Amino acid sequence: MKQELEKLKKNWKSHILFNNPVDETRGFVSEAWDRCIFMNVDYNDGYGHRISDGELKKLLEKKKNLIDIARPVMENIFEIIKQTSFSLVLTDENGVIIHLVENENIHLKHNSMNFVTGTRWDEKSVGANAIGTALARKKDTYMKGAEHFCISHHAWTCSAALIRDGSGEVIGCLDISGSVEDDHIHTFGVVTTAARIIEKQLDLMGSCELMDIAFNAVLEGLFVLSRDYEPTHMNDRIVNMFEMDREEFQDLDFRKIFKDLDLENTVFFEGSNIRIGDYSINLGKRKIDCLINVSPIKVSGRITGAVILVKEAEQVRKVISSIMGFRPNYTFDDIITDDPKVKKLIEFAKKISRTNRTVLIQGESGTGKEIFAHSIHSASSRSNGPFIVVNCAALPKELVESELFGYEKGAFTGASSEGKPGKFELADKGTIFLDEIGELPVEIQSKLLRILENQKVSRIGGRYERNLDVRIIAATNRNLREEVEMRSFREDLFFRLNVINITLIPLRDRKGDILLFADHFLKELNGENSGVSKYFSEEFKDLLANGKWRGNVRELKHFIQREYYLSDGEKIERFYSFKDSANVKEAFHNENMKHVEKMCIIEALKATKGNVLDAAERLKIGKSTVYRKVKTYNINVKSFK
Repeated sequence: MKQELEKLKKNWKSHILFNNPVDETRGFVSEAWDRCIFMNVDYNDGYGHRISDGELKKLLEKKKNLIDIARPVMENIFEIIKQTSFSLVLTDENGVIIHLVENENIHLKHNSMNFVTGTRWDEKSVGANAIGTALARKKDTYMKGAEHFCISHHAWTCSAALIRDGSGEVIGCLDISGSVEDDHIHTFGVVTTAARIIEKQLDLMGSCELMDIAFNAVLEGLFVLSRDYEPTHMNDRIVNMFEMDREEFQDLDFRKIFKDLDLENTVFFEGSNIRIGDYSINLGKRKIDCLINVSPIKVSGRITGAVILVKEAEQVRKVISSIMGFRPNYTFDDIITDDPKVKKLIEFAKKISRTNRTVLIQGESGTGKEIFAHSIHSASSRSNGPFIVVNCAALPKELVESELFGYEKGAFTGASSEGKPGKFELADKGTIFLDEIGELPVEIQSKLLRILENQKVSRIGGRYERNLDVRIIAATNRNLREEVEMRSFREDLFFRLNVINITLIPLRDRKGDILLFADHFLKELNGENSGVSKYFSEEFKDLLANGKWRGNVRELKHFIQREYYLSDGEKIERFYSFKDSANVKEAFHNENMKHVEKMCIIEALKATKGNVLDAAERLKIGKSTVYRKVKTYNINVKSFK
């Protein structure tokens, strides 16, 4: 050992003092010395250069994760070597010491050389040394004795290993330094192994951080549950959803919470996924209605836990409302009128829009009940919530209950395996419009009454009631008081619905609006048919204004559509639909509908040169309906092409 150290000193003198490199010097050492000579490093110096306190504070904050991970590794190694002259040093990528583990005797020696936290040990500052040279050559380095550039370091032996991040970038250096007399062949192996351990721990921390980032990027609640039912990772959303902090969340009894999911067999044993479209998490006084997805985590073929995704039912319903178009189509500005009585009704409806009270809209078919319902919702504080329209007359009797109130999984034969929310649940935080309420079966009316009374709904097959926040607007063309007397409508339900009543005025009693509507519909039709600009003759306007219009606005609209497509020129001046009728006014309600229907289809096919799809769009009916009518009336489509 002594002879080897003397030989190293001889080689150092030859190279440094006499500029006569010796081949026996290790190549990377000779190159390091040349760099030091080029940088004018004083070989009589060798004292670490301290950075400012402010710089050190920022550096320690920046390298906190590295220090926290390296510290226990360094301390474990030091427990083995603490009775020797060795110490462990951690630097950043620039050679600044950021952590030091040493005994008291070595500490004094280190202080005398400024080998302390916050000093630079790169080649430019203190010459060639294991730390600085390893950083310069980007390679783990071992140096001893006079291989160091500065004379004051010739008494040391140093082994340095670089620490890299996941991308391969050097982020620090771990060094074991001690007296050259204690030099041991295994020291270099120990420090390189320790550096690799630190790198793996950093990778693991990086993975955890990426997992946290990914978890928190998910808008739904997300957490990992171990096989022992302990939550190991969770995002902020799930904690906020449960309205508790992370410690409280980790203390929850998830065996009890998920007792109905059978995680043990389905997920942990079989490795299958679980998807529940409707699940309730009971947290004492609170209950979270949600959708749950559970997926097993497999590591090396073994199931170690599960990832659980939780979506609040309210959020799911908002998405469904958006996708399904559960939004209002009209506002009060869309109501066409110059009639003082109707304007007064609009002002009244605007006023009651600001309340959450139940509204009953009555009026003949075609008077605009649905437009008023849409407008009330649009003007209310619930306008951002769903607007669910239910035509009670169109629901099959056997499906009314399940459509309105929903059902649990397996509630009846043919029921979805996941259950299904009803219209009332979908309308939560919004408005449900029950059109043709008078058609609702009596047995369903009692259940609707309970919802009105307590704002709760129970699904078919359900074990508990769900809280609702729904405004109800009902509409009917029937006289519900008469229906009550005939016992076809519950009296108590009628009183519950009739909190605020709006009775719409038929078109025949607001004759001033007839031509307003007619002009509006004509403008729409001209807009849909580019290049066409039809108009009404004065005679035609007079006949429109004096019509009875028992079907109200709806009848007027359909009639104008027919006349528009059946008229040959730009002027619409007579009732083409009734050219064989002696009494035009009476013909409004005695027309031969089959003949009119056939003529409408023929005229539409003529105008579109036999294009069935375009003809259907003109007539505002489905393509399949046109094909069916063509077959019924034996119309030759090819003759129009």
